Amino acid sequence: MTEKQKMLERDDEFSQENWCLAPLTTLLTSFKIFQRNLKLFSSIFALTTLPLSLLLCSLSLSSHPMMSQIYHLEALAMVAPTRFEARQVLKQSREEALSLLRLKALYFVPCYVLSLIATVMAVSSTAVSLSGKRASLSTAVTAVKATWRRPLVTSICVYAIMLVCIQVPRMLAALLSTAALRLPAAVAGAVLEVYLMAVVSLGLVVSIVEERVGLDAVWAGSDLMEGRKFCGWVLSGLLVVVSGAISGEIKRSTDGEDSSRAEWTVAMGLGNKAGMICLFGLVVVWSYVVTTVFYSECRKRHVTSEHIDYGTV
Repeated sequence: MTEKQKMLERDDEFSQENWCLAPLTTLLTSFKIFQRNLKLFSSIFALTTLPLSLLLCSLSLSSHPMMSQIYHLEALAMVAPTRFEARQVLKQSREEALSLLRLKALYFVPCYVLSLIATVMAVSSTAVSLSGKRASLSTAVTAVKATWRRPLVTSICVYAIMLVCIQVPRMLAALLSTAALRLPAAVAGAVLEVYLMAVVSLGLVVSIVEERVGLDAVWAGSDLMEGRKFCGWVLSGLLVVVSGAISGEIKRSTDGEDSSRAEWTVAMGLGNKAGMICLFGLVVVWSYVVTTVFYSECRKRHVTSEHIDYGTV
């Protein structure tokens, strides 16, 4: 056994013994990167993820009454005394659904553009910082101009992959006859969804940092996660939980608003909602930093493994 192979085995043993600490190490490194470039990431937040968060909140507020009306009409159709009345109610439901679809389409383009720009700026800035160079807003803007086509194509592939891979487990769970079988299927589907989010997020980073695009970038991200799948799954799950909790809090504050309450109570609710919107935008920026740091760690491990496999002593 060569000395390099022995070193790799020792590294693998160390990583196995500290597998539970790997996500924490990645998070600490991302916090340091974020703090070191606080002014830059604050600019990215103000220019991209804050407007994105505001748009998403506005979409949620605008679509909530429509969705409630659709659910209400569908419930009425199920208990309608005649088929004619049921068809009339379902027709109204379809009209509401089309209005909701048009509303989401109206928000889609600006949300997508802001998300794409934020991803490229945050990922490229983190990668530059990890390389020991000084990142700035000008280098981030230059990265957007130079690389936006690759993450654009890759993101389309990501949406297609997530749409197919998420719907299949849900359809299988819906076809199961008993609740005892549906619960394990739902849990397995959630675990798979979080893992796929980790893979495709890494693929987006690959498409920005490397000369890869589309499915090639996604497969490269999957290969990079070899040996660190659990860490990637934990990080992805953490980001999903945090962002989901913030989104849920915004929705709860919206549902709980009542114009008949005292003005100071309403003002407090609005202030809390504004804070949640800002926090969501910060979490989005931070998630890009975390994913890029995780990519860097996977890339270093991958390069070391290739060097030992093909190198000479």
